[in-house]
Order: sequence, then C-alpha cells, then structure tokens
Amino acid sequence: MKFKLIHAWLTSLILMMPLVGAAQTNYPNKPIRFVVGFTAGGSTDVIARILAKRMTGVLGQNIVFDNKPGADSLIGSKLVAQSDPDGYTILIASGSHSINPSLYPQDKLDPIKDFTPIGVIGDGPNFLVVHPSVPATTVEELIALAKKNPGKLNYASSASTTFLHTELFKNMAGIDITSIPYKGSGAAVPALLANEVQVSVSSIVTLIQHVKAGKVRALAVTTTKRSSLAPEVPTVTEKGLPGYVASTWYGMLAPANTPASVVKLLNTTLNKVMDKPSIKTQLLN
Repeated sequence: MKFKLIHAWLTSLILMMPLVGAAQTNYPNKPIRFVVGFTAGGSTDVIARILAKRMTGVLGQNIVFDNKPGADSLIGSKLVAQSDPDGYTILIASGSHSINPSLYPQDKLDPIKDFTPIGVIGDGPNFLVVHPSVPATTVEELIALAKKNPGKLNYASSASTTFLHTELFKNMAGIDITSIPYKGSGAAVPALLANEVQVSVSSIVTLIQHVKAGKVRALAVTTTKRSSLAPEVPTVTEKGLPGYVASTWYGMLAPANTPASVVKLLNTTLNKVMDKPSIKTQLLN
C-alpha cells in the first residue's frame, strides 16, 4: 500500500513538471505589480515609474503600481515577502530595506532570506539642503547656527535612510536638530518648501528641481565626490565635516523562491532598459 501511494505521488509529480515549466515559460501572461514602500512622488516611486514604462514594452505586459507607505517601507516589503513567488509582485526597494530589521526586529522580516534579488538599479547621492529662510550658505555656517540654537531647527526624515543619514551628520557635527517624520519624500519635500522643517538630507532625484528653482538651498552632496548633476555643489567632506558619506541604493526584489527563469527574465529586462541612453538621461534628469 505504501509503495502504491508513493508511486502514485511520484507519477502525479512527474506529470505536473511540464505544466510548471510551461507556466514559467509563458511568464508574464498578466499584469505585474510594482510595490513601492513610499508615497507617490518620492525618489523610489519616480525611479520605479521610469523603469516600468520601458519594461512594459519589453515584457509585453502592463506594470501597475501599489504605493504602500509606512514604517520606512516595511509595510510594502512585508506585502511582497508574503506574496506568491510567481514574479507578479515585485518590490522596488531602497536602502531602508536593509536597515529596517534593526529598527523593527519584532517583525522578523529578513531582507535576504525572505526575498530573491533581481538587480541593482543604482546608488544615488543625497543633497543636504536648507529652506531659503535659514541664514546659512555653507555646511560650516549651518553647523555654527545649529550650535547657537540647539533644538530650534527641524529636519524632515522620510525614511530610515534619511533619518540615519541626518543623525550621522548630527552626531559627527555635534549639533542638536529635531527630527520630524513623514511617510516618504513625497510628503517631506512640501513640508520643506512650506518651511515646516528647515533642513533635509534627501535624494538628489527628489530635490534637484527645487534647488534649480531656488526654492531650497543646496549646501552639499553627501557622497565622496561631487555629483555630475550639480558639480558646483561641494561635498560635506569638503565643507566642514571630513569623513561624512551617506548615499542611498535602489534595487528590485521578488519574494523568496521565485523561479530562476522568472528572475533571469526580469534581470535581463531591467539591465536592457537601464542600458538605454534615453533611460540613463531620464534618470539623471
């Protein structure tokens, strides 16, 4: 009896194998969902939408968006981790993804074991900016102003990355400025423009248009070298705080155990799209 049961189970498994392979070969045969753990309009969201438009053309299926802001993108990450590993629910992640286990250990979400990596999108510098009403035009002047007025300046934190980047700046500079949390840079930037907060460390993708328009003042970039997007803006290391470096990575992830064939197709598509000069220009812009 045991032999017959095992034989029947193995026979059914063998019969199913071609169907599984066929299902993976036909991927994708329905719309793909990109989950973004922040509000619309932030850097992660903008990057995802630029890539999705071109990836849709290559894959032959629509890509829809699901913005799930909250808990530094943890809500969106959990949604993807708990989804079927079939390639139809994809996480567009940023540096918060790898930081969150330290901030929210009770959720027990593993940024490596619970996900299958598809590919790196890029590594972006941040601007250190102030509202034009702040009487500081350099990093040194901002540090001096904050030291004279401890606790009086507010800064916007829109993700665990920007929070830690700014806290690192505070720690190294020996200043006291107050964190005001927002659910993504899509909400934090308007607060900065309205002078609800006076300081921000956030993605160049999000802030450069406002810097060029004179709505905020860029004091420095947070990477080791100046950015080609704003070569006139010095680094934090150049201007008053040697050794300070903070950037944000962006990547594409699927749930753990997503079939290798699906991951390979998505990886190939992502790299193909990223290699297009028009997309590079659009992302830089």
